[in-house]
Amino acid sequence: MSDTAPLWRALLAMQRFGWEQGVASHAALDDGDRGLALLLARDAVARQDADGQLGGMDDAAAVNSGALLEATLALGEDDAAAAEAAQRQRWWLLRFSPRDDWGVLHHLTGSAEVWADSVYMVVPALVAAGDLAPADMQHRMHREQLWDEATGLYRHRFDMASRTFARDAFWASGNGWVAAGLARALHLGVEAESVRTRWEHDARALIDACARHEREDGRFHDVLDDPTSFVDGCAGLMLAYAAFTGVADGWLPASYADAAARWADAALSRVDEHGLVREVCGAPGFDRQGTSAEAQAFAIMAIAARRRLS
Repeated sequence: MSDTAPLWRALLAMQRFGWEQGVASHAALDDGDRGLALLLARDAVARQDADGQLGGMDDAAAVNSGALLEATLALGEDDAAAAEAAQRQRWWLLRFSPRDDWGVLHHLTGSAEVWADSVYMVVPALVAAGDLAPADMQHRMHREQLWDEATGLYRHRFDMASRTFARDAFWASGNGWVAAGLARALHLGVEAESVRTRWEHDARALIDACARHEREDGRFHDVLDDPTSFVDGCAGLMLAYAAFTGVADGWLPASYADAAARWADAALSRVDEHGLVREVCGAPGFDRQGTSAEAQAFAIMAIAARRRLS
């Protein structure tokens, strides 16, 4: 963990909502610190809300708590209360969370919007819980609403009530969430060959579509096809994590590691003396450059995935 220690120091100093705590737990698992992942999950169990959402923070999130399920399932192997908490979270995603009549999950309570971000929050969580069919259903339905065939990219937010895009931008981080979510789900293990083959194809095609918008410096604009939008290093870290994972797990050719290294190195070159990844899509509004817990976590996850290649 020595190469990631400064990144961890900065990440653990940050205030974190449910998805940020969840992606931090993924970083801990990937970086080989199971003990830290379980501590992160333990606090999420302590903050579980009445609906069953882990890491509840009294916000409008409907699916972000799913990112905490993987580590909570691990904690539950030796902790009966955590095992029960994991099942409450699982059933929130499977049955009780807000969704459209035909099943696609809404990203926020009080809204009928479907977001690209949700793919990362939901699909790996359901795979970790052994619910492959619902995981595939959510992937298919999010793709149907958000994927643009002409570009191969995902638009950000679709309003199911009005049947219009609440935000039709090809948000770099949104596409990063999808690519990383599929890569993580595949890494957790997908036994059904037909599903695994389709997810591998979809993830590779999305990485390729994003790669066409790479800047000369190895980074991406916040809106992939809008060169007037600010430059974001976090999307590159998400894509690097996905590509390194695909190469390490055998569903991407080795050549993808070269692009992943370029994207990761470009973002990591902006790490400051405090361990903060600078010049990323910044919290809390994610509408300008700044810093974020997700950028810290994906920096660690990209490094850990790259380590698996050696």
